[in-house]
Amino acid sequence: MGLDDFSPDLDWVDSWWNSANAVKEGVSEKYKEWSKKAGAWIKRTRKDEKKAKKYDFLLANFLVQIILDKKYDSVSESIFNLTNAWYPSNYILGVLSLIYIDISNKIREFSKKPQIVFDYEIKTKKQEFNDDDLDIEIKNRINYWVEDIVDSLTIEYSSIQTEKLKILFKKNDPLLLDFTKLVFNFFLKEINISINDTKLENILIFILSEIEKGIDKLEIENI
Repeated sequence: MGLDDFSPDLDWVDSWWNSANAVKEGVSEKYKEWSKKAGAWIKRTRKDEKKAKKYDFLLANFLVQIILDKKYDSVSESIFNLTNAWYPSNYILGVLSLIYIDISNKIREFSKKPQIVFDYEIKTKKQEFNDDDLDIEIKNRINYWVEDIVDSLTIEYSSIQTEKLKILFKKNDPLLLDFTKLVFNFFLKEINISINDTKLENILIFILSEIEKGIDKLEIENI
């Protein structure tokens, strides 16, 4: 049994502490203060871990579906690279939501926003991505995607996961841009649209900067 398996009964801790309070003789004030702080820390940590695990379980569930579908083979390795680098699961889910609409709708369920219906008629002839003449369905889908990423990072967020992500953004970790580019390019290929690498990178650098602004505003609980 390791430390990860240890899960104290907080009701028992509270009961024990109430009983201990009744026996004032021989119990130092310093020890009592330490016990209170330790109990509060355990409660905060478990609450934060519960938020993180909510997205971990969600990611695990969708990963099984994505891996079994050969259509997503080109992004699967990149997903594993992020999980191996301990990227927060809510960030991975947010980015993947562009190409897996069930993820998007699950996030929107959390954020209490309308479910997405992507009703774009794919053209037979390959189109070039054009900011000034972009089909409204595609434009809306991209805007909703950015919303979903921000919501996945800011609704019931884990302080531990958010702190990790802030560090990755400050380091300008290359996986941030590489993974987002891969997913965005996958989305465009699926609807028969091409984009040159420079334009693709510029769009995603801007999107990532907006995401970073969103998480920078979050309060991080000192755990």
